[in-house]
Amino acid sequence: MLNQTDYFDELYKKSDDPWEYEQRWYEERKRKICLALLLKPVYSKVLEIGCSNGIFSQHLAQRAKQLICLDANSKAIQLAKIRLEHLSHVKVIQQRIPDQFPAGSFDLIIISEIMYYLQPEELSKLIEKVENSLTSQGVVLCCHWRYPIDGFILTGETVHHLLKQQFHLQHYLNVNDPDCIIDLWSKETTTLAFKEGLI
Repeated sequence: MLNQTDYFDELYKKSDDPWEYEQRWYEERKRKICLALLLKPVYSKVLEIGCSNGIFSQHLAQRAKQLICLDANSKAIQLAKIRLEHLSHVKVIQQRIPDQFPAGSFDLIIISEIMYYLQPEELSKLIEKVENSLTSQGVVLCCHWRYPIDGFILTGETVHHLLKQQFHLQHYLNVNDPDCIIDLWSKETTTLAFKEGLI
């Protein structure tokens, strides 16, 4: 089992963009899909868990009145702060989930490509904290790579299976891409069409 801190330190030592977020169409397409799945054009208070170097954050910021971006790696935080410094409604903080978690309630929580780096007991703790941090209309979007990651126990498949088991939320939708899994949960039980009076 790899040490999470060492794993990310090594990745960021080699590159400011270890997953090539800026170069790969796979990553751009995934960002566009995640943003398109959101149920509102703008959310009041948004939390992004695992912001990395802030590339997705800069797009998410356009959908938020207030955005908190969270990552455990100091280099990632430094890069994200530089990228997002011109956005006064965005705050970038270094915290290690699940033991550290921002205070307050959120209308939207985004968790992308981070949960499989946790131990199963840490994942369960994080799921509970996420659910308890949602407003009455809160939404959670989770997106993860399907394939195994060397040195870590969990995969995207097992993570999303556990999410479905442990969340006490309405499972709103699933995107079953061959390469990644995206699920969205909501505190509300009504659909977007219902809320807009279409049905």
